[in-house]
Amino acid sequence: MYVGIAGATSVSTLMVSGDGTAEIGTAEKEQPRTTVEEGAMAAVDLSTHPGHLARRLQQAHSLLWSAMVSEETTSPQFAVLNALEARPDIDQRTLSGLVHLDRSTIADLVARLVRRELVERVRDPADGRRNVLKLTAEGRRLHRKLVTRTARMNRVFLAPLDESERETLLRLAGRVAAAAEELRG
Repeated sequence: MYVGIAGATSVSTLMVSGDGTAEIGTAEKEQPRTTVEEGAMAAVDLSTHPGHLARRLQQAHSLLWSAMVSEETTSPQFAVLNALEARPDIDQRTLSGLVHLDRSTIADLVARLVRRELVERVRDPADGRRNVLKLTAEGRRLHRKLVTRTARMNRVFLAPLDESERETLLRLAGRVAAAAEELRG
């Protein structure tokens, strides 16, 4: 399978072989030359815009996720399964905080996972007025399978970086994401 992603200044390609191995390649793309009319604003270099780069990373991640991890279970759904594996018997509000998703998004994700019989809602034995969530046996089985696949996908996704660069990227991206969540409130 071959898939290409056009970027601002490069084209990224993903080759996934039948045995599940994958390679990402990048080729520089010639940028079209434009003239600026008098009084018009010059085009900006989008490679200096973090939002544009984040969108490109998300696009590449989605492509890899579908090719290497799952076409049925999304990355946010995996985050929910993973959180419930680590902390079973929590309510939706707590889950929302753990996976850094707003409450309406988490409600939709949980409903989908319940319909797929991967997560179940049960009455909290300590407080019968509230429900808690936990993985079903099928949810635990799927989680185990996806953990292996996500580890492989992450190696491919971050392959252009050495170990130190990977650690730096993840640390800085986490810091920016945390600051953005504080702004959101």
